[in-house]
Amino acid sequence: MYTATINVRFYETDMMGIAHHSNHFRWFEMARIEFLRHIGVTLWDMMDEDIVFPIMNVSCNYKEPARFDDTINIETYLVKMTRAQMVFKYRMRRASDGALLATGETKNAFMSKSSGKIVRLEDRFYQPILNAVEEMPHD
Repeated sequence: MYTATINVRFYETDMMGIAHHSNHFRWFEMARIEFLRHIGVTLWDMMDEDIVFPIMNVSCNYKEPARFDDTINIETYLVKMTRAQMVFKYRMRRASDGALLATGETKNAFMSKSSGKIVRLEDRFYQPILNAVEEMPHD
């Protein structure tokens, strides 16, 4: 598990000071990229090898609102990995009280940036990512 931390910025909120629901997907992406960097795999390195990993499926279950200036911890778990795809699960908590704000999941496929076709990862990227797979514990 990797925990990314963000503060809800004013421009991410509506007139009531609540974070717009679409921001959760950006925060998932930020946490996913930080997770990969943490295990030694960078998006730049993959793109240098003509590999990108677009979202194939994304979901978010909202529990409580995130508000302006909340500090949020995004627990990020890689729960499934094959040579052609990876699946992450997320748990977002408000840092001040640990309240569960949202849970989510993303499924990414590995694709050639130049051809747009699905590719299978070589060991250079596959092994470090595979080694990070774990189950997300239940609350």
